[in-house]
Amino acid sequence: MRLFRELDFLLLAATLVTVLLGVTMIYSAAFHSDSTVVQNAWEKQAKFAFFSLAVSLAIVYIPDKVIYGIAHPLYLLGLLSLLAVLAWGTGDDAARWLRLGPLRLQPSELAKITTIIALARHLSDGTTERVNEPRGFLGALCISLVPMALIVRQPDLGTAISFGAPLFPMLYWAGMRKLFIFLVVSPIISVVCSFEPLWQGAAPYIFATFIIGSTAFIHLLLGRLWVTITMIAVNLSAGLITVYLWDHFLRQYQKDRIMTFLDPESDRLGSGWNIIQSKIAIGSGGLTGKGFLGGTQTKYEFLPAAHIDFIFSVVGEELGFVGALVVLALFFFLIARALHIGSMVKNRFYSLIAIGLASMLTFHVFVNIGMTIGVMPVTGLPLPFLSSGGSSLLSNLVAIGLLLHIYTYRHEY
Repeated sequence: MRLFRELDFLLLAATLVTVLLGVTMIYSAAFHSDSTVVQNAWEKQAKFAFFSLAVSLAIVYIPDKVIYGIAHPLYLLGLLSLLAVLAWGTGDDAARWLRLGPLRLQPSELAKITTIIALARHLSDGTTERVNEPRGFLGALCISLVPMALIVRQPDLGTAISFGAPLFPMLYWAGMRKLFIFLVVSPIISVVCSFEPLWQGAAPYIFATFIIGSTAFIHLLLGRLWVTITMIAVNLSAGLITVYLWDHFLRQYQKDRIMTFLDPESDRLGSGWNIIQSKIAIGSGGLTGKGFLGGTQTKYEFLPAAHIDFIFSVVGEELGFVGALVVLALFFFLIARALHIGSMVKNRFYSLIAIGLASMLTFHVFVNIGMTIGVMPVTGLPLPFLSSGGSSLLSNLVAIGLLLHIYTYRHEY
């Protein structure tokens, strides 16, 4: 009873409202579909919601030291589930699901949580300066890269990238110096600068400018020749490898998604169809929307996968700008609350978990909503709590359960 009184009821209430809104919008998105499976998606989502909420609340009552103690076993379990997908997974375009009797689960969703917990354990052990040492950083990097590599093999590039989203915020929160974070991020910037389709012929000049500028910046600040030479080699390698990966690694549908993101109008009836129809749906909603079940883009199935990837487009069309603003406000509150919990808890392990979970939610919201309005490429990442998908809903409600757990025990750490 004491633990119940300590619950973060604001976080719980916002979560319940978001989940309920998600089930409602899935019902609307699937209402006019000719597929019985799609029509029943809201019932499946509702059942998963009840189960996942029960799991979320059960996590609150786990003794406060247990999660720290089982961080490594949980991580290993997550890796084993990803290996099982490679061996026995099912899926139309990629092996991403495991069948457990009547259920079909996507292990990569829960592996995000186990990876964040393992990262928090690694970064919280030892002193604050440990994260600035090669051993501490490389350990954290490996914890993220191993599940990413397994998911790339499925293949599921969008989900794999999401595993890297919590890494840098957690490194910063653990005490990594800003300059070191720049050294880690600079190869990623190098990749962007060398990406020819983005710059349309200017990539060599932009890439060369970045290499020269970053080298001068690093050498002036650190003054160590071996560090400067190492970063030149790393950044050059990252840029050159990008060219190879584009030509030989990415599948055609992945290339199409990126090119469509850069210019949706180049293939209006093909790969650009989804983004164009999504923007039409959101724009046609106006201020207050066309009303519940009244979205024409959804009703006449111009918008593919409306109940999954483009659920925010349904919100924008049927509930308008006001409804979209409410959804954004709910997500803002959930993320801000997670950051607040992370900042108020004195225990480094649980504080890092909260920051990691906040980063995970932020990345998913930004990428999915950005995808629907055309500022991000189509990746297939679901919108937390709203998109149809039992595994995603379970993963996100487990994240909420962990946040509730951390808040409930905040005075005992």
